[in-house]
Amino acid sequence: MKIQVSTIPPEGLQRLASYDPTTMDMDRSDVRLKEPFEVDAFITKVDRELVVDVEIRAPLHLSCGRCLEGFPWTVRTDALLSYRVQPADIVDITDDIRQEVILAYPTVPLCQPGCKGLCPSCGQDLNVASCAHQRSPVKPHQE
Repeated sequence: MKIQVSTIPPEGLQRLASYDPTTMDMDRSDVRLKEPFEVDAFITKVDRELVVDVEIRAPLHLSCGRCLEGFPWTVRTDALLSYRVQPADIVDITDDIRQEVILAYPTVPLCQPGCKGLCPSCGQDLNVASCAHQRSPVKPHQE
């Protein structure tokens, strides 16, 4: 989204933009954006500062960090962006939007909180079925 500073009225301006993630290099091995996402922005100007309050909604396709199954998830995040500007400036907030979406990615995506993962011996998805391998319980760390 490009914002021409001189066109911002004193009461502010509401803008809705759609971004194509295929042009923004946002994928990770376990996170993919396959469809456009939306940004709703309220833009205000105070003296030489441009303030953009954004609400971002981005549909993701994630791979579970335990069982590797794919599942959909939507990033919903808000950000307050601020820029020092001159009246004739044009501010492109695209890279800041990209960074806000990436920062909102889950560290380790889980398809469900109780995901059992894969058997380390045979690779069986333990959410679907059990396997014949003995699993030793995880022992708590003792000092």
